[in-house]
Order: sequence, then C-alpha cells, then structure tokens
Amino acid sequence: MENHLSTLALAVGLMIAPPAHRAGGFGPPVVVTGLDAGEPGIDVASDGTIYVNAPPGLQVSGSPSLVFRSDDGGATWVLTPPGAREDLPGGGDSDLSVDPVTGTVYMTDLWLGSATVSRSTDRGETWAANPLQGVVVQDRQWVATAGGGNVYHATHQIPAGLVVSKSTAPTDGLVYSQSTVAATPADQTGCVCPPGTLIAEPGTAPLGSGDRVGLIYFTSTGGINFARSLNGAATFTNVPVSPPSSADTTHAFPVVASAGNDTLHAVWLEVFGSASSRVRYARSSNWGASWTVPATLVGSGTSVYPWVAAGGDKVSVTLYHTDAPGTPDTVAEKSQWFETYLESTDGGASFTALAIIDPVPVKSGPI
Repeated sequence: MENHLSTLALAVGLMIAPPAHRAGGFGPPVVVTGLDAGEPGIDVASDGTIYVNAPPGLQVSGSPSLVFRSDDGGATWVLTPPGAREDLPGGGDSDLSVDPVTGTVYMTDLWLGSATVSRSTDRGETWAANPLQGVVVQDRQWVATAGGGNVYHATHQIPAGLVVSKSTAPTDGLVYSQSTVAATPADQTGCVCPPGTLIAEPGTAPLGSGDRVGLIYFTSTGGINFARSLNGAATFTNVPVSPPSSADTTHAFPVVASAGNDTLHAVWLEVFGSASSRVRYARSSNWGASWTVPATLVGSGTSVYPWVAAGGDKVSVTLYHTDAPGTPDTVAEKSQWFETYLESTDGGASFTALAIIDPVPVKSGPI
C-alpha cells in the first residue's frame, strides 16, 4: 500500500540555520537525492544523526531500499552503501528505527514474499541482513526498537491480520522468532488493510518481557483502533481511538507517536465521499489505555497523509494540503498541494494555525 507522495527528488525541510525560517522554524528544503525513489521516511538518532530511507521500487534482481545519512543537521547528505543488502530483495516499502542508546539502526525492506530485515552498528556503513523476516505474504511493514537489543516488526499478513514479531539480542533485527496477532480481521471490522505505525518503549523486566508495544490501525467502519501490549508483544489488547463513523479512514495510514511519560499522540485522515476531508487528533495519558475525544486539526481545504512526532510538551504535525475543496482524489486538476505544518507546545491542548513549510508546490491535481 503506497500512501506517500512519490518524488523524483526527496526534499527534507530541516533546521539548517538559513537567514530566514519558514513555518515551525524550518529552513529551505534540502535536496537529499535526485535518484528515482519515493515514500521517504525520516529518523533522528539521539546523537543528532539524521537518516532518510526511501524504496526505489521492486525489481527482478536485488533492489535494496536507499538509506541516506546527514551528520550536519540536514545540510548535506550521503547515500550509505547497501553492503549485505545489495543483492537481496526489497524496494517495496521500507522503514528504519534507531536504538536510542547505542545508535544501532534497524531496517525492514518489503518484497513480494516477505521482507529483508537488517541491522547496522556503524551508522549505515555496513549491514548484516536476512532476506526472510519470517512472516510470509505480508504488506506494509514497520519496525520499532525499545532499545537493549529488543526489536519489533509489524506487518499485515493475509489471512491472519496485523502481526507483530519480536527479535532479541544477539540476533536483534535479524531473526524474529516470536510472532503474535495484534489485531484480527474482526478487530479491523473486516478490513483487509495494512497497519499504521508501530511504537515501542522499554520496560523493566528482563529480555524485553515488559516492553510496551503499540500499533495503530484503521477499520472498515470509519474508526481508528490501537493495539497495545505491556509484555513485549506476547499479548495485545485493542482499544478504540476513534469510534465508527460515516468517514472513510482507509485513505492514509494513521500515525501514533510517543512523547514520553506515558503520553501518546495520534493523527489520521477522514474522507467523506467525494465532498471533503479532515485531519483528526487524539491523545492518551496512559499509554493507549484510553484516548481523548477526537478533535479536528484541519477541516478546510483538502488534506492527505498527516504525520505526527512528539517529545515532552511538543507535538508536531505535517501533512499535504491544498486550499481546493474536495477529497484527495477529486480536487481540480490545477489544485496545488503544499507541505504544511502545525504544532502544539502544551502537550496537544492547543495547536497553531496550519502554515506552509515550502512555497513550492509538491504536486498538482488529484492524488
């Protein structure tokens, strides 16, 4: 499932100390690469190293997804060598997660039968890799580490549902020996759909047995749910984030982020026929056991692909937006889409107005 705008040149608007800043303190976008890749993801290590991953598309021979690294706050970028990933399948969907203490980079790279999973302990200069993650017939996978050599991998597996697998040291990120169905097709109300993002945080029990692991997903009845585990993905409980509604929530992945101190923030897209769309938001103060009543962050114009990041009292939301009325796939041909941003500095109690990060449109017309 492809739910991000594909681009020939990935551009990341990062704070690189230009003469003047755009919305949210962003500087002018920096071209990461001119290579043919799309659906980029971004991760920031605790030492400030920034990683961008992007799949080039499935190919007959080895087609590893690309990993770029910046050591200077996003001002310049290098393409890291694929190493052991070079001749292995991939290029469908990709995701990274970085250990908050050691900086170890974990990766998953989708291909038609499973996913190539890999690990780098030297910031992407070399890799150890395994072409078979373990769950077959999968779609849109995600990876998250709780640290300490405990890594989690989520995917949509047909017909089981949404499956979360666990990997532990010394084969962390390479061998996922434990798999649990986090949400069944019934939990998704019959939706044969991939999950939204995956999060993981360390617990105090040995071998990651007390890790907290969460997976957000949409349902076929216009709702959003959160599958949460407090025992290292051994078992999951499914909690409603947003109840069933007249909206279609399947147009874009729902996204969840942890701000620490048991606080989670979630955003998702709701589409109403061919008439309108809106971006919704909810937060939890007990690591997903319950959620606030959903609030609308963006209700005017047309929106798509919201994303959230959080830390402490800061909550940052980005999305593609056009002032044109309609839905992502019905706006007028000349409608211009922009990368936009809004933020909260009080833990999600209030948000700034939507602002454009880059005045150059990223796309025109329906998506």
